[in-house]
Amino acid sequence: MKQKKLIIFIPSIEGGGVEKNLFIIGNYLSNKIDKISLITTSKENRKKLNNKIKLITPNKPVSNKSSREFKYIICLFLLVKEMIKNRNILVFSLQANFYSAILCKIFNIKIIIRSNSSPEGWSNNIIKETIFKIYLNFQIKL
Repeated sequence: MKQKKLIIFIPSIEGGGVEKNLFIIGNYLSNKIDKISLITTSKENRKKLNNKIKLITPNKPVSNKSSREFKYIICLFLLVKEMIKNRNILVFSLQANFYSAILCKIFNIKIIIRSNSSPEGWSNNIIKETIFKIYLNFQIKL
């Protein structure tokens, strides 16, 4: 069987705990997996990553002052482009898990997600709550 390409999805590298995990896990996996890419808007931390990891970033720089939501939208678009190019991928999502999980479900691609927020904070987002309810209603009807 042909080895899957691993795509690590982290739209915004800002310098916290998830970023530390990104560098540790990404560099470890790059020694075990031949095809590994990172989708992000942040190019500044390239030195901390193994050169085997291909960086997938927007053509035009995205300001660090841009909102997380804007960075998520840009990177979700990049993720869709990768999914269209190659269906033999596995996505490892470190941020924007809900949105990347929905995309992977639509494209029938396996995903690993890192849980990074409490349910209370997550459920206060009206967009996520609405999409989740629609998804559950659709699943119940099947």
